[in-house]
Amino acid sequence: MRKHERIIQYLSLTATVVATSGLLISIPSFNSVKIEKSLPFFNISKLKESSPELNLVSICRTDVSENQWKYIVIHHSATEKGNAARFDNYHRNKRGWEYGLAYHFVIGNGSFSGDGEIEVAERWKKQIHGAHTANMACNRVAIGICLVGDFENGGVPTDNQLDSLVKLIQYLSRRYTISVSNILLHKQVHQKGTACPGKNFPFAELKMKLLQMASNPTNHI
Repeated sequence: MRKHERIIQYLSLTATVVATSGLLISIPSFNSVKIEKSLPFFNISKLKESSPELNLVSICRTDVSENQWKYIVIHHSATEKGNAARFDNYHRNKRGWEYGLAYHFVIGNGSFSGDGEIEVAERWKKQIHGAHTANMACNRVAIGICLVGDFENGGVPTDNQLDSLVKLIQYLSRRYTISVSNILLHKQVHQKGTACPGKNFPFAELKMKLLQMASNPTNHI
């Protein structure tokens, strides 16, 4: 993510229809938008419940009126270890981003936060656009989720991380009527090339799990 990268049109994807989800199935192009600074505060809510017992209503509670989110973008941290506080420090003090942490949610791998633990940023609580891609028009309508780990150079998400990710995406998709076709990898956003979230991220497996859950009415969280 670079603040001065040229913002270009968003990638057009083939829509996937999920009969039981009642979700949007088309992706509009993003217009160029001037990059703005983020919010000058940071606060992390940590949820250490085991993955099967995640309370998504509590996790995703906001302090203000909700935005109309249209997309979910998945990232990896490209580091073997980390947590939301460490990434916030890097984004704020090394990258010079006034508002710090670029993502709305961070899912830990057991290093500096729990394995599968979902950390919720103040950016989400206050419903502020992300800074997780170089396409600011995308950031304004896309929820950013980062998994701790380097999935380009040999690493893979843990089972707990993937389980938490599936449940979080399922909940957010239903809450904001986001179609499976609007769940994207960072590298699918039109911007300067990136491998994020890495060649080892199991995107096909993730989508299959989401489709299976969407087709099963008993899997409503």
